[in-house]
Amino acid sequence: MFVDETELKVKAGRGGDGHVSFHREKYVDKGGPDGGDGGRGGDVVLVASHHLDGLGHLRYTKEIKAKNGGKGGTSNCHGANADDVIIEVPVGTLVYELVEEGEPQSEEPPEPASDEIHAPPEAFTAEGASGEDIELKPRPRSARLLVDMNEHGMRYVAAYGGQGGLGNKHFATATNQRPTRFKPGKPGQARHLRFELKLIADAGLVGLPNAGKSTFLSRCTKARPKIGAYPFTTLVPYLGVVQLDEEHSFLLADIPGLIEGASQGKGLGHKFLRHVERTRVLIHLIDCSENEPEQLKADHDVIVRELSAFSVELALKPRLLVANKSDVPGTEEKAQELGRLLGRKVHVISGVTGAGLKELLWEVYRQVQSQRVKPEGEEPRSAQPGLR
Repeated sequence: MFVDETELKVKAGRGGDGHVSFHREKYVDKGGPDGGDGGRGGDVVLVASHHLDGLGHLRYTKEIKAKNGGKGGTSNCHGANADDVIIEVPVGTLVYELVEEGEPQSEEPPEPASDEIHAPPEAFTAEGASGEDIELKPRPRSARLLVDMNEHGMRYVAAYGGQGGLGNKHFATATNQRPTRFKPGKPGQARHLRFELKLIADAGLVGLPNAGKSTFLSRCTKARPKIGAYPFTTLVPYLGVVQLDEEHSFLLADIPGLIEGASQGKGLGHKFLRHVERTRVLIHLIDCSENEPEQLKADHDVIVRELSAFSVELALKPRLLVANKSDVPGTEEKAQELGRLLGRKVHVISGVTGAGLKELLWEVYRQVQSQRVKPEGEEPRSAQPGLR
C-alpha cells in the first residue's frame, strides 16, 4: 500500500549521570575525586534515501527512542556515548513538527526536570462547573516545517541526545577536596513529527479521470499501473522512467484523475496534487475521442482552474497539451479545432498504438532540460534544525 503521510514521535536518549568516586590506592587513605562523566544520549537522525518510494515502513510505528548514554565510572572513566538511531525516509519528504497551542517549540534539548513533577493545570482546556461531567478537549495543533529532505543522503538530526552529567572530579575546590556532588545527564529532545512525501519527478501527467494517463505511463515506461475503462482507476501515484535511448531519460509521474473542485478536496486527486508540485513540466492529457471541441475546451479549463487554485507555481509550470486516443476516428480533427479554440499547439498521440508518442516524449525531454538546474560538485548536505 502506498503511504505518503504519517506521524511519528521521536525521543533522543538521555545523557548518562556523572559518577561519585574517589581514588583508591595502597597507603593512600583519602584519594581525590575520580568520578567520570556520563556519556551522551543517542540522537534520532533522518536520512533521505532514493531506495524508498513511500512511508509505509513507518506507518505502524508510533514512537522511536534512542538509547541513553552510559553512566560515568570510577578512575575518571567516562560513560559510553549511545549510538544514534537512523530513520530512512524517501527523497522528497517534508518533515513537520506538530506543536500544541501554547507549547514551546523544540529548538534545543530541554533542561532536566526537577524531582517533583506536577501536571500543569493548563494541560487541558475544560468546560463545566465543579461536580459536573466535563469534556477534556485536546489543544489545537500547528505544524511547523523543519526540513525538506530533497537530496539522496541528506541527514537531519530530528532530536538531539542529552549531554552527559559531570562526575564529582569537577567539583573539587581548595576547601572541599572530597566533593560528593555530581550532575545528572540531561534529557534528550522529544518531538512529534509529521512526514509528508512529495514525489520528485521531471514531468507529471494531469488530466480528468479516464483520460488515458495510466495507459500513457505504461506505454512509455516499465511502470504497470492499473488500467480500466472507468474513472478513478488510478488510486495512488505512479512513477516510471522514460528511457528515450541509452543516454537520455526522464522521470514521469502519474497521479489520480482530477475533477472540478479537486483543489478543495473533491474526488481522489486533491491529496495527490502535491506530487506534481516538484515537477518541471506538466503533460496535460485530454481524451478527444468522444466530446466535441467546445466541451473539450471546458474540460481543459477545469484542469487549469484546479491547478491554479491549488498552487500558483503549479499553474505557471510549462504545460504540454496532448490529445489522446488518435486511434479513434475523428480525434485528430477535434484536436485541431481544440488547438484553434485555445490558441495553442496540441500534440496528438495514441497511448494504445504509440502513434505520435516518440515525438512527444522528445519534446518533453527538451522542456525538462530547459527547466533543469544542474548544481556542480554539490555533495549531499546535512540539514540543521529550523531550516526552512
